[in-house]
Amino acid sequence: MQCEAEVRELKRTIQALRDELELTQRDKEDAVQAAAVTASQEITQLKVTIVALRDALENAFMERENQVQTTLAGSAAEIALLKDTVANLREMLELAQIEKESAVQQVQQTANMEIAQLQAAIQAIREQLEKSL
Repeated sequence: MQCEAEVRELKRTIQALRDELELTQRDKEDAVQAAAVTASQEITQLKVTIVALRDALENAFMERENQVQTTLAGSAAEIALLKDTVANLREMLELAQIEKESAVQQVQQTANMEIAQLQAAIQAIREQLEKSL
């Protein structure tokens, strides 16, 4: 009987070990499954993050490009305005130069006429003086 009891005890031990092995195997499979689910969720989250970062980068690039275009357009308008201002100032300077030259010629002409009148007056006075002597 002792042998039978020992066999029964060994069978119970074997069954307990089988149950424990199955439980361990199930726990391992559950852990693998949980790890796979967690990894899948993390991968999905990373993909979402990548898409969001890519969109943010593209938006930043487009915004920067718009800023560059706006700056270039503003600079072009400012350059055109400055060129117009320079042209107007040149024209005003040329007109002032012409007016100055005209004024100098007018003064010279007036001075030459006055000199001619004075010389004529001197000549007339000389002739009168010569006649009176």
